[in-house]
Amino acid sequence: MTLSILIPCYNWDVLEFVRKIHKLCVDEKKITQFEIICFEDASSILYSNHLIKKLKNVKHLNLSKNIGRSAIRNKLGESSKYNWLLFIDCDSKIVNNNFIQEYINSTEKKGSLETVFYGPTIYEKKNNDITKTLHHKYGSQIETRRKLKIFSSHHFLIHKSKFDNNKFDETIKTYGYEDTLFSISSNLKFEYLHNPLIHIGLKTNATFLEDTQKAIYNLINYTNQIKTIKHIKLLKWGAIIEKLKLSKIILILFKTMEPKIVKNLKSSSPKIILFQLYKLGLLIRLKSEKLKEI
Repeated sequence: MTLSILIPCYNWDVLEFVRKIHKLCVDEKKITQFEIICFEDASSILYSNHLIKKLKNVKHLNLSKNIGRSAIRNKLGESSKYNWLLFIDCDSKIVNNNFIQEYINSTEKKGSLETVFYGPTIYEKKNNDITKTLHHKYGSQIETRRKLKIFSSHHFLIHKSKFDNNKFDETIKTYGYEDTLFSISSNLKFEYLHNPLIHIGLKTNATFLEDTQKAIYNLINYTNQIKTIKHIKLLKWGAIIEKLKLSKIILILFKTMEPKIVKNLKSSSPKIILFQLYKLGLLIRLKSEKLKEI
């Protein structure tokens, strides 16, 4: 097979990771041709990433303007030249040396051309940084299990012909839900493979909350779309609350409790139940604010 490995980068040291991926490709006998393309989304910190260009079949480019998580994936796909596209987030760590092989084997399945294959995102068992407890706890307790049924773009394999006709929504510029919305809008099948990567790019509690706000803001335009509500649990709960005419009461309670909730979520021992309530309250508040603007 021929394979394009596409890595969107932003302020992250990818040198050793790319070297590892490159070696796995070189050693894989089923790969006849491959390339690795890394696009920096206008990174301000480049580390030694330019050195990856010394590897055969590897391309590295720093974009002059930040274009966002959706657009950079589309741009990487457009720049690729081989039949299969393997997208991998830059802040990853290899778990097993058969990582590439597992994806290649999936292409031999019946109906593989119509299928997007994706694997789990897992986290280190221990996190010694108390400023990053929320991301680690939510990722390892909720996100990892959720991806058994919900597509994640952390790493996935798709045939180029299918990606060319099923792009990420470039109106989504910031973090959050671009992958879920991609899976909902496409007509493709999605298959979960037991082929994990470790997510090592933990964010501080404060940054994780900021990204959560951006992610939920991305959902506001979809709160009335039945198909999207069906696939996103947060929107489903929001719709139930609205149907029961409880939005105003929830909003009042959220405004009262928000400072205490945020204080807990920024602490060294955040509670996941409070984080889930925070997301729900935030959804209702942001939707209420948007309605006022109309």
